[in-house]
Amino acid sequence: METKNIAALLFLLAALLCHVRTGGAQRSCDKSDVTVWTGFYAFVGTVPRQPLYELEVGTSCSCPMKDVRISCGGLEKSMEPLDASEVELHDGMCLLKKPVVRGSPVIFTYSSDVPVNFRVVNATPYC
Repeated sequence: METKNIAALLFLLAALLCHVRTGGAQRSCDKSDVTVWTGFYAFVGTVPRQPLYELEVGTSCSCPMKDVRISCGGLEKSMEPLDASEVELHDGMCLLKKPVVRGSPVIFTYSSDVPVNFRVVNATPYC
C-alpha cells in the first residue's frame, strides 16, 4: 500500500475508535429539551383564596441548560411572591437564575386564579 493510503486508513481508524469510545456523537440540545410541569400545591390568601401551584423546570439534556426563559404572562398578579433566588419576572417573561441540570429541576411556587400558559422561549446548552 502507498504511504498516503496507509495514513488515510490510520486516520479513519483513529476517528472510528474515538467515536466508539465516546459513545457516538451526541445530538445538540436545545429549548425542546427543557420541560415545564406545573401542579396544584395548596391555597393561599384569605378571601378570595388563590390556588398555589408548584412549577418544575427540568431537562433531558446531558448538558446544563442556561439562560432559560419561559413565557409566563399572568404571574405578575401572583399573590405568592416568586422566589427571587430562582426566577426573575419581567414583562410576562420568567428568567431562571440557575442553570437547569438533568436530575435537578428548578422548582418554585406561584399563585394564580387563571391558567398560565408556560412556553419555553430560550435555553442554551452549556457543555
